[in-house]
Amino acid sequence: QGCTPASDIHCLQGNRFKVEVDWRNQQGTTGRGVAVPETGNTGLFWFFSSDNIEMLLKVLSGCTINNSFWVFAAATTNVEYTLKVTDTQTGAQRTYFNPLGTAAQPIQDTSAFATCP
Repeated sequence: QGCTPASDIHCLQGNRFKVEVDWRNQQGTTGRGVAVPETGNTGLFWFFSSDNIEMLLKVLSGCTINNSFWVFAAATTNVEYTLKVTDTQTGAQRTYFNPLGTAAQPIQDTSAFATCP
């Protein structure tokens, strides 16, 4: 099956992982993050304007270390967001949430997907 890239979807690790993010601001406006591809493992998202990147994320293979794929993300925002990462090969999914009005904490999930290879 795999992942198909779109304006609001990153496809990482050879199109195996689908990454998307939904957001909500203090005024109640909602939307989807716009994907800005960087490398096969890394991408950016913007929410409000293409010259204002809100999030950097990456999916890395830790298969030789702990038999898992890893998810790392850093967001420079205090808007609410839900980051969803799906392993399209297995259907496994991880969701990361940041509450409205809270400075986003980094995500360093080195056991996100125990689905190697």
